[in-house]
Amino acid sequence: MKSIFKLCAPYLRRHSGRIAILIGLYILANVTTVIAPYISGSFIDELTQTKDAGFIKIYVLALVLIAAFEFVLGYVCERLYIRVQVGGGYELNADAIHHVQNITFRFMQGKNTAFLNQQINNDSNMLIIFCITVLQNIISNVITLVLPLVLLYMFEPWLAVAMIVIDLAYFGLYNVFKEPVYKADYEFMEEQAEYFSKLDAQLNNVNFIKAQGISDGYIKRLDRSVKTLLSKCLKSQKAEYGFSGSDVVIRTAANVVVFVLGGMAVIADKMTIGELTMVMSYFGMSLGATQYFFSLGKSIQSNKVSCDRLEKIFEIPEQTNGSITLSDIESIECNGVSFGYDDEPIFENRSVTLEKGKLYAFVGENGAGKSTYINLLLGMFIDEYSGKVLYNGIPMESIDMRRLRRELVGISEQEPMLIEETLRFNLTLDESREPDEKEFRRLAHMLDLDDFLSFLPDGIDTVINEGSTNLSGGEKQKLSIIRALLKKPKLGWRAELRKKSHNEQNSIKTRLVPWVFLWTSRILKRLAN
Repeated sequence: MKSIFKLCAPYLRRHSGRIAILIGLYILANVTTVIAPYISGSFIDELTQTKDAGFIKIYVLALVLIAAFEFVLGYVCERLYIRVQVGGGYELNADAIHHVQNITFRFMQGKNTAFLNQQINNDSNMLIIFCITVLQNIISNVITLVLPLVLLYMFEPWLAVAMIVIDLAYFGLYNVFKEPVYKADYEFMEEQAEYFSKLDAQLNNVNFIKAQGISDGYIKRLDRSVKTLLSKCLKSQKAEYGFSGSDVVIRTAANVVVFVLGGMAVIADKMTIGELTMVMSYFGMSLGATQYFFSLGKSIQSNKVSCDRLEKIFEIPEQTNGSITLSDIESIECNGVSFGYDDEPIFENRSVTLEKGKLYAFVGENGAGKSTYINLLLGMFIDEYSGKVLYNGIPMESIDMRRLRRELVGISEQEPMLIEETLRFNLTLDESREPDEKEFRRLAHMLDLDDFLSFLPDGIDTVINEGSTNLSGGEKQKLSIIRALLKKPKLGWRAELRKKSHNEQNSIKTRLVPWVFLWTSRILKRLAN
């Protein structure tokens, strides 16, 4: 549990005021709960000792006041809980996602993003919920465990001793079952994330599935995943039932003890019926608190899985990012640059100098490493290559490359990425920055997008659908180019596929033309005019 709270501590501290109030209110609610059995027991004894019904209204008033107090208290507690849970869960989730965005570029290659997203979201929320629940319940349950135990000792010492023995039995069972539950839950949660990623693929690839006529085959893939998930789920249930099944046995034994000892005390006139009612209520309270700590042990194992999975993500080091800020890019110099995957070199000992005001085309067949080379120049593999990359004579590792990519680099991807947002936002990717609409329409006219713009229902504020389904492939390409140009970058990159000519070797070649990197010849001619 220590590792769980260590991971969540920064997010809990941000809401420490609300959490403190929440804990105080829960303690107050539990004290109220302890009073209720005393009122009920006293009422029963009063009934057996007097014929005057006048006292009943006093007890009724007391119960009504307690119920009203609990009602208001419950509402306030739930509101506080939701604020802390949603806020803390989001903050942990956001930090994990931000960390993933800044770790090695290679880590994300080949990763199932739906799997990763489901894992991070579920684990973050589970841990925050666990921590809040423990903080608000652990103190109140200690009170509910100890205070009724003291009252039991006052009424019948043997019942207090029996309760302590039951507590020790629960502790022993927890130590027996905690390891199997952890292993089973880990396997189940991993398989659950895998299943949801395959489920996500069924919808994300719906157009491709329909076009290829492979709906039945895709569902069969999902069927196999469900079978594996079911086997892991049953294994987890089997391990967890050791907890719950043992709980039933001990709880039954505890009730037998209360019936025997309490019943014998009443028969021997050592206890009244009203006192027996109180004893049974307090014994149930103490037992309930013990069961809480027992179930907490099971919950710790489940949440330890989430904690371990998130910690593994946070342990992956972020990419190097320097502190030097560039306002312009005069040159990029590569000296003896080599890079590869898994000891398989893609290119070796490459040296090239790129100067401002020129356009460079990286030419080669598919798989020659053109996009990889560009990504390396942009710092995407900053900790994974050998050689030197210098911007304006400064080593790339010393430069704030994140800021450089954000402010000085314009990219038009080979497969353009437009997100589910307004066209306005997609042109800047920044809510705080407005696109130059006059320049946008000029560029759109140059790329023959006038008709496209005229049919947009809300103009530049039209929302682009998920997966850009309301745009054609050509429209996405053109909007991607316009987005890069509106940025007025110092360095531009337009990715294109190109067939290798007959006399070209399987390598990357560099050609000089009049701009910076590769756009399209058509837009360059119009810009020149």
